[in-house]
Amino acid sequence: MFAPAKWMLAAEAARRLGVSAKALRLYEEKGLLQPTRTDAGYRRYSSEDLRVAEDVVALRSLGLSLVQVARALKGDAAAADQALALREAELCAQFTAMQRASERIREMRNGLALGRTARAGELADALGAHGAAVSFELPWPWGGEQFTLAELAPLTYLVGPLGSGKTQLALRLSQALPDARYLSAQRLNSRPHPSERDLDLTADEAAAVERQVNWLREEGAVDLKPLRLLLGALEAQGGRQPLVIDLVEAGLSRSSQEALMPLLRRRLRTRMAPVIAMTRSSSILDLASIGPGEAIVYCPANQSVPFVVPPFVGAEGYEALVLCLASPEVRERLARQPAPSVRGRDSECLRSGHSRPQN
Repeated sequence: MFAPAKWMLAAEAARRLGVSAKALRLYEEKGLLQPTRTDAGYRRYSSEDLRVAEDVVALRSLGLSLVQVARALKGDAAAADQALALREAELCAQFTAMQRASERIREMRNGLALGRTARAGELADALGAHGAAVSFELPWPWGGEQFTLAELAPLTYLVGPLGSGKTQLALRLSQALPDARYLSAQRLNSRPHPSERDLDLTADEAAAVERQVNWLREEGAVDLKPLRLLLGALEAQGGRQPLVIDLVEAGLSRSSQEALMPLLRRRLRTRMAPVIAMTRSSSILDLASIGPGEAIVYCPANQSVPFVVPPFVGAEGYEALVLCLASPEVRERLARQPAPSVRGRDSECLRSGHSRPQN
């Protein structure tokens, strides 16, 4: 609950709600929030505004479109019941998973009491500790250094400047992950990558794609063909295949990218296979919106070993990451600055003409 009669500006309200200021503006555009303005024109939110926003965020987290959220907030019983049914199904799935895990642990303990030895990896599985999720020698343009992700997040962003080798890293990740599918940046071409052919969607999976497309259309998405290809790859095989996406934003306008991200984040609660999304778009990777279950891997321009960047100011690689995700307008302005004004890792995303131009 929020303290009564307390006003908050957009940045503070967004932090309290766990969303971005961009999301609050979208809710306002859709008529869900009506913040007042200061004399200087800044939005300010009352405690009542924030209580409404809490409901919006909670309903959105269940996968309701903004149109459905608006209906629920207006007292539409069907929309409210749909939200409650989604939450009930989610809790039932979690309860069932916990029951199965508990039964497995009980069976293991009974076996140990009878003298049976645990098989390799069985203890780690039962305890939920899986060690290194993926480890391999880095391909060209690197020199064969070892790359290891101790834990693969449900949603991992792969970011780096031009010439950093991130496409080669994405391909290698798709080869290292069992049964992974690779979705290339050329997926809209007439000659797709082999892993993009024959998605073989079932009727249920195809229907799920269409529901998601309709949901995205309500959120402002307009690029339906590239979205269908992306959603089809996510839904194929029931979402049980890891998916590595080369340049998520390929073929997508900014509004389509912004609409897509809440849908991708809904997967974080579904225990589906992980997604590794290569991007240079601040609409896809909004650092203010990073939450649990998300991680960022950064590829430096000098072909040193890629590393995980924590999403907060001061972390190693954070400043370079911010520049990689800047809008085209910002990157163009920064590129006109004298070279000495951009130091160290910060300059990596502004360089061009690398000796090994492998993206």
